[in-house]
Amino acid sequence: MFEVELRREKALFAAADATAILAGTLLAGFLHDLRGTPPCVLCPQNRLALMLVVVSLAGLWFVCGRALGLYELRPGSWQHFACVIKTSIVATVAALSAGFILHGVPPRVLAGMVALFSTGLVLAARGSLNGLLGWFRMHPSFATPIVVLGFNSFGRYLCDQIDSSFKQYEVIGFLDLESTEGEHNGRRILGGLDEIPVLARAHSNLEVAIVLPDSPSELTERIVEMCEHNRLRWRLMPALVRSLPSGLRVDNVGVIPLIGPRSSNLQGLNFIIKRTCDIAITVIALIVAAPVMLLAAGTILLLDGRPVLFRQTRIGLYGKPFKLLKFRTMRADGSDAAHQAYVRQWIQSNTPAAASNGQKKVYKLTADPRITRVGRILRRFSIDELPQLINVLRGEMSLIGPRPALAYELELYQDWHRSRLAALPGITGLWQVSGRNSLSFEEMVRLDIRYIENWSLLEDLRIMMRTIPALFNGGGH
Repeated sequence: MFEVELRREKALFAAADATAILAGTLLAGFLHDLRGTPPCVLCPQNRLALMLVVVSLAGLWFVCGRALGLYELRPGSWQHFACVIKTSIVATVAALSAGFILHGVPPRVLAGMVALFSTGLVLAARGSLNGLLGWFRMHPSFATPIVVLGFNSFGRYLCDQIDSSFKQYEVIGFLDLESTEGEHNGRRILGGLDEIPVLARAHSNLEVAIVLPDSPSELTERIVEMCEHNRLRWRLMPALVRSLPSGLRVDNVGVIPLIGPRSSNLQGLNFIIKRTCDIAITVIALIVAAPVMLLAAGTILLLDGRPVLFRQTRIGLYGKPFKLLKFRTMRADGSDAAHQAYVRQWIQSNTPAAASNGQKKVYKLTADPRITRVGRILRRFSIDELPQLINVLRGEMSLIGPRPALAYELELYQDWHRSRLAALPGITGLWQVSGRNSLSFEEMVRLDIRYIENWSLLEDLRIMMRTIPALFNGGGH
């Protein structure tokens, strides 16, 4: 019901983007030729090259848009407008870089025209499509009415999610077995089960969301029978969802649905792909970062003495311990007792880490007197993290993944917290680019689990692109 509609909507916007880029590229090529410049790859005479260029540009736009989260934003918002501009810039730079590598760089005026026209047409196409979809959704013949059966916290949460993400549905109200009066976001309780036939006659395409996780199976079966009898489409929230932090997965084996917890998407071929990318990127990163690492090591050795590297026991894949490497940024004789107490307070209080620390950094004692002067500079630009590239080559870490757990954390973990250990820990991750200074421990764990269950190369690319600016802005520690 809901996920299918979202995929269809994203596909429509992707098609609109491709059409706009096609039009923008053709228009730029046509106008550029009128200037009397030498023939280029966009000339109408070279139709095969033209088709290849347009398809490549559209595909590159889609990849950059997915990586920057364009297809997750609501069209029409300022964030959406900014993301379109950002996607255009990134796609243009990537296209020019690819052209330079392939020795096919187009004229700069032509590249600028393609970027300008494509961006404007993408915004126009998206705005028109969003307006058209909005008109369809507002029209009674196209909007799908839905009633939420259950005026509880889950039912109200579902109503909010439908309002924010599924505009093609209109929540007409609630039904409840106990309450007769109540209202949430302008939707009131319409009655009990006896209202189902009345609503079915009033709305020919009505759907029912049954959100009664505490109801006995006999009552649930009765409600389903009523929906079937009145020819209503229904969806049911399983009671098991209450005890699972990351939701359920439904697999159909023939006509038998099997329900189970969502599992890691970093297994088998996906693990091989991610590991291959980690090794390739890490080798390049080590070559590029070698001068900085040598300078950092020499400075530490000269001003603070030995050891240059700090080795700390962390918990890796499936709970296996390993030695995480960093450049030493603290006095060698420092004790971690204060940090252990801080971590215990953060986990047990379930408050944002910044609140636990009383400052603006996460999981760090930013006023820690153990940090050296050199260490503060290394931490500010995350240079102290560079030796972890060696951990990646060893297979103990990944470039992107859950935050590496400390050994003394495990005794404070609940059973479901251990799900975050189903992937290699990362140098950076979803937790780091999602406002880590305002996250509670459980929020961080849920982000880690979400990353593991929904892993994709595009998601890794998006996280990496959001991490790099923070390093240059001095947003390390």
